[in-house]
Amino acid sequence: MDPREEEELRHLVRKELEARERMRRERESDLRVRREAGGLSVDRKRIIEAEIEDFYLSKGYRRFENEDGELEWLSDEELREREGQLPIDMEELDVEQRRVRNRFILLAILGFLGVVLLFILMQDRTGSIQVISNIPGATVVLNGSPTEFLTDCRLEHVKAGPHMISISKYGYVPDGAANARVDLKAGHNEVVVLKLKPHYTDSLGRSR
Repeated sequence: MDPREEEELRHLVRKELEARERMRRERESDLRVRREAGGLSVDRKRIIEAEIEDFYLSKGYRRFENEDGELEWLSDEELREREGQLPIDMEELDVEQRRVRNRFILLAILGFLGVVLLFILMQDRTGSIQVISNIPGATVVLNGSPTEFLTDCRLEHVKAGPHMISISKYGYVPDGAANARVDLKAGHNEVVVLKLKPHYTDSLGRSR
């Protein structure tokens, strides 16, 4: 490197160093100004707050911090109203809790009744009818339709409700009432007693 090139390089380095130093001084000056401005801002805020406090205190107002953490100045009457809101709110909260509890109890009762009703509806809605006659082997007739059952017998799983029961056998006729009405209830057993007597005819086929 010749002397001229060396001198140019040294000149460039010095210019770079001077530029960096100038930027450093500018930053320090800017920070100092900001600190001073910030101090003035804090002082101004402190002065304003002090004046506000002196003003309201001189008027008889009191400091009150609301639920949002904000400072308010209230008269004695306003302060009593604000402080009185807490027990009122607690009372309203207690009333609401009782309402919720009552609703829960009502729903529980309704649910229990629903389960009971469902259980009742799912029960077997049938009963049984026991048919007895003085003549064994008579065919049991249920609601006008002959069944496969012969007396004495029990008809199981008969639907609850009204039914007509009668019996028939060749060579016999009813002895007394021809049939019996039964009002069957679910889960119950009804007993029906019917009688037959021999059916005689003369030589001409007439009953006697």
